[in-house]
Amino acid sequence: MGIIGDAFGKLFGVIWDGIKWLGNLLWSLFQGLIDIIVGFFEVIYALIAGLLYFLFKIGVLAVKLFTLLLETAKILWSLVVGFGKTLASLAYSPRGGSGTGYSEMLGKLFDNLSLLQINVIAYILLFILWMFTAVGAIKLISSIRVGGD
Repeated sequence: MGIIGDAFGKLFGVIWDGIKWLGNLLWSLFQGLIDIIVGFFEVIYALIAGLLYFLFKIGVLAVKLFTLLLETAKILWSLVVGFGKTLASLAYSPRGGSGTGYSEMLGKLFDNLSLLQINVIAYILLFILWMFTAVGAIKLISSIRVGGD
């Protein structure tokens, strides 16, 4: 090629290397700027995702708490209804049956035992029996653990 061709080849080679170096420098600066912007938005996205997850878990907790209170109220209402039914059934009034004779015999037995006035003791014993049953039911319900432990 000659001296002039080699000189222009080397000159354009140096110019081309300078352009490549400047392009790589600009690309690395631009890529660094993009990395900083993407990192910033990733942090913002993570904060928003964390806040939404926190709100979701508060909602789940509220639903579980509402369910717990509802089930507790159901148990309490069942206890009150059972207590009321027990108190209402404490009085036994014998009546005529289907002709088997047992109801009539029990009626005579209650009439004769009314002289001893043990019906008050029977009421107290029925109440104590009901209270022990209620406390036992509460202990049984409270011993049930979630997850099968």
